[in-house]
Amino acid sequence: MRRLFMQDFESPRTLGQLGLLVVLIVVALVASDWLLGRVLPLITIEPPFILRLQNVPGVEKMWAFAEEGIQPIVFTGSSQLYTGISPALFNDRIKTLSGSALSSLSITIGGGVVTIQHDIIQNFIIPRHPQLIIYAIEMQALTPILQNGYPVEDFRNKPFGYAVSRTSTLERDVLLWLLEHSNWMRYRDNIREWMTGIRTINQFDYAPILTDDLGFFRLPQTEMIVNPNPIKNGYATYYDTPETRQLLAEIESACRQNNIPCLLLNMPLHASAYDIIPPETELEYQRVLHQTGLPVWDFNTPECRVLFGEDMFYNLNHMNELGAAVLSPMVAEVYTHVFYDMPIEGNATCAALSP
Repeated sequence: MRRLFMQDFESPRTLGQLGLLVVLIVVALVASDWLLGRVLPLITIEPPFILRLQNVPGVEKMWAFAEEGIQPIVFTGSSQLYTGISPALFNDRIKTLSGSALSSLSITIGGGVVTIQHDIIQNFIIPRHPQLIIYAIEMQALTPILQNGYPVEDFRNKPFGYAVSRTSTLERDVLLWLLEHSNWMRYRDNIREWMTGIRTINQFDYAPILTDDLGFFRLPQTEMIVNPNPIKNGYATYYDTPETRQLLAEIESACRQNNIPCLLLNMPLHASAYDIIPPETELEYQRVLHQTGLPVWDFNTPECRVLFGEDMFYNLNHMNELGAAVLSPMVAEVYTHVFYDMPIEGNATCAALSP
């Protein structure tokens, strides 16, 4: 009798029972995820903490455009792009000049050095088949010491950065799919910080009203503070390293192999930056840009630096809202010249274009 009892007690569950359990777990997860998506808008205005909160809108807009079958023009780069180019103003100017209605967005990363942009362009933007990729590059993005420094570490510690930096295509695709579709995955870090008291709900370190859903941040005009130490400003470093050359070459190769037009847009610096940037550093930087094989739209020429007054900059390398209102239409004018064969007129004539 005891033996019979033990046999019954130790008998394994049937496959049917296990299958039912799995189904119930999946249903519970899907239902709770759906419910979480309905509850979160009632308790917070925060975007999902998959990147620094202010950098999330561009990524979410990329997902939304892909869902709608829209192939946008994608601006990508660091905070210089974030504050310097408004996709909405860019779109409006193109509509005025050509009559064509285009969609664009900005995917920006604070401290977005070329190591970071390499992963974003190659592993996130290109697979979503944009109409054009405009990499708004800057001198400090090529600083060797930053390629594996804090900006990269911070980026890869965020869920989106961790996902796009995976070398396994399967792992990367699964993680990105979950970040796009699962509220539990998207808001995991938000909930963790709320529950552990690291941050209260809706505790921003910026004014949300200054951001828009296309990834632009309206940086207000303020008194400029210039550090006289060039190293503090990031401009006194040699740029031509094998590592950065290889990363830029891989970006160019990925664009070419996927038949996606890509170009480099050299962002403006305040004229005073050249009081601390050695001439040989500028020449070396220009040489690196023009050896990538990518077209270069240079809005940091001497002629452009005369055009962009001091009131258009927040500091040496970030334009404010006024500067963005001038630069964004200029980029649109160059776009219509290159892609619609329209003449460049007005301020945009200061830009230097390479084929």
